[in-house]
Amino acid sequence: MKRIGIDIGTSSICGVVCDEEGRMLRSLTRANDAAIEGTPSWAFLQDAERILDVVKRLLEDLMADDVASIGFSGQMHGIVYVDASGQSVSPLYTWQDGSAAQEYADGKSYAKWLTERSGYEVATGYGLATHFYHLQRQSVPATAVKLCTIMDYVAMRLCRRRQPLQEPSNAASLGLFNKRTLQFDREALRLAGIDESILPEVCPAGTQVGLYGRVPVFVPIGDNQAAFLGSVSDKASSLHVTIGTSSQLSVYSDEYVEVPLLDTRPLPGGGYLLVGAALCGGSSFALLKDFYAQVVEMFTGSTLSDGELYGKMCRMAAKETDGLTVQTTFDGTRQDAAQRGTIAGIGLRNFSPDRLTTAFLKGICGELRGFYGHLPTQVQSSRRVVVGSGNGLRKNVPLQQLLAKAFGLPVLMTDHEEEAALGAAISPFCV
Repeated sequence: MKRIGIDIGTSSICGVVCDEEGRMLRSLTRANDAAIEGTPSWAFLQDAERILDVVKRLLEDLMADDVASIGFSGQMHGIVYVDASGQSVSPLYTWQDGSAAQEYADGKSYAKWLTERSGYEVATGYGLATHFYHLQRQSVPATAVKLCTIMDYVAMRLCRRRQPLQEPSNAASLGLFNKRTLQFDREALRLAGIDESILPEVCPAGTQVGLYGRVPVFVPIGDNQAAFLGSVSDKASSLHVTIGTSSQLSVYSDEYVEVPLLDTRPLPGGGYLLVGAALCGGSSFALLKDFYAQVVEMFTGSTLSDGELYGKMCRMAAKETDGLTVQTTFDGTRQDAAQRGTIAGIGLRNFSPDRLTTAFLKGICGELRGFYGHLPTQVQSSRRVVVGSGNGLRKNVPLQQLLAKAFGLPVLMTDHEEEAALGAAISPFCV
């Protein structure tokens, strides 16, 4: 029997078919072209119905008579509002949405005020920070009865349910969630003035949402956890780094622990991931690529494809930076949405495209290495390898080399490209 996994990413939607042993048999990728334009510069919205349509077409191409299960993962933190019939009544407010970073009261942002009021760190982009913004602005849709992540929404609609189910890895990504009890914190919700009835029912990993045709659909999990499950075979000795639009460092822990600047996230099947999440990963390199593209067009009148530009950038990234440094926090951090990146150490002899390109790559590695430095010494000393995943890392050999140098560990890339989709496929059977 075969298993299907779907990962609903920010820029692409991927589907895989694997066998009962987790061996990849087939994969397909479609562009996530659901972005909604014409919004404020800090708003990042996507059309939930468009995403559902793409998933349906992807499933049509992947389904076969012997498919036994469908699992989902996807972009965490974001929310979509649904009505009593289970129909979306809002766009998807993605993890990149900056609503909660706007000023609320006393010079504090909505996210900062919610954090202080609730006692939980609730960053901009977290679903309940976004919801709090809409509550205060009275912009929650009048017919909304529930909110959920995009993958919760897709699974619900495919199974013709009226209310979403939510697994703890997704629930925790919204905020105000007790990661020890694996339930939303009712007292924190009360202090924040959030009616808990808007939240989905939380259920264990491996719970069946319903049927798509005759095929069981299982409750979705977060993409970070899915990528870990789809990549790492030895949890105790591996450090997982995934670089896509953003970048994340993940380390397994048997027990709940708290580490400064790292998020402790439930892992389906038991245990936790200690996660350092950078808002810019591959998007930092894309920013530099776009800059080079503008320069080429400005001076030559011609355009180069993204593939040509990335290829040239990877080939030029060979020299040392000679003191040139880049801090790649171009879209802020989880702790400070207003923070921005920097290019520093510019001298008369080191400001060149090859050094700048290398400095950008080192900046990506440096932000992840900074998270790692906060881990307890015994945790750091037990890691023997960096398991790498994500196209932002897979397609960039110089970045792999610099990552190995930054951590002092070998970097091994997974054999397959769609790690999160594979993790989604196998996750119901990891419990």
